[in-house]
Amino acid sequence: MNIFEKGDYQIIPNSFKMKGIIALEELTKFQQEFKSYDTDTTINEIRDSIVANYLDYDLLNRNKHGFDAKNSNNGNFLEVKQCSIFSNRLGGTWNDTNEEKAKAFSDDRLFTAIGVWRGASDLEFMVYGQHKALGEYLLQRVQAVANTSTRSTQNITIEKMIKEYNFKVIASPDKSKEEIYKLLVNYKKSISKYLKLEDIFLVSDI
Repeated sequence: MNIFEKGDYQIIPNSFKMKGIIALEELTKFQQEFKSYDTDTTINEIRDSIVANYLDYDLLNRNKHGFDAKNSNNGNFLEVKQCSIFSNRLGGTWNDTNEEKAKAFSDDRLFTAIGVWRGASDLEFMVYGQHKALGEYLLQRVQAVANTSTRSTQNITIEKMIKEYNFKVIASPDKSKEEIYKLLVNYKKSISKYLKLEDIFLVSDI
């Protein structure tokens, strides 16, 4: 199948366009208020701030360099990755990682969170923690493509983070432990071998 045979082209309903305009108009008001004019960046910053707030990071990085958030009390940093619950492979993506940033994930000051969302605004759960092996893995992948024209992009599944890196699974405040556990086991039954219901945390537990 060539590229011109791919896709699923459908008639654009008028309601799709009209309701879409209303949604974008509301987003534009938000962008103007907070002077965040790149739409993709705006959505990412909103989501980053939600995850960061739940995990007690009170400073949001509004610059494209550095990490996504910081805790002003203890000086810890947070890198946030976002994922849709409808993805075939739940996890985080590290785009264009260099050696300096890869090594940072082995530093005790840096934590990582994967926010798993249903739609644009419904956060289901977070996978959160830190492990030196994460930084080592990222560094190996970066070094593997050094001196080539290939960009270093790494995809790490939540299974790997939970099973190998001991990351915590934290339910969103409006979700129960039972809901999230059922969601994870339905996604991949093998998760039940190394994650039990009592292993799920609430935001209040963190």
